[in-house]
Amino acid sequence: MTIEVPKNALRLLTDLTGEPRFEVALWMALRDTVEHRLEKIAAERKVFEDKYQMDFTAFKQRWDTGQVPHQDTYEVEKDYLEWEGLITRQAKLEETAQWLPQTQ
Repeated sequence: MTIEVPKNALRLLTDLTGEPRFEVALWMALRDTVEHRLEKIAAERKVFEDKYQMDFTAFKQRWDTGQVPHQDTYEVEKDYLEWEGLITRQAKLEETAQWLPQTQ
């Protein structure tokens, strides 16, 4: 299968990665994107961990046993769902990172 890549896309990948070979530059950009997203998720998780003074595992355990203060409020329930979403996305991205090829 042959894919035609616009010249400006190749130029952008080369500029971003310093790599002139398209396939290598593409994998480099994908790996960088996954790493950047994982860093962003870590920062977002830290906000919740600081707010509730615990990690998500402890929070979920308390949630499941009804021990989270104001658990029935919109704000706390929204935090729970967003935090859980971050954990899920992090796991998917970490799995993805495992099969991304190492670039040379």
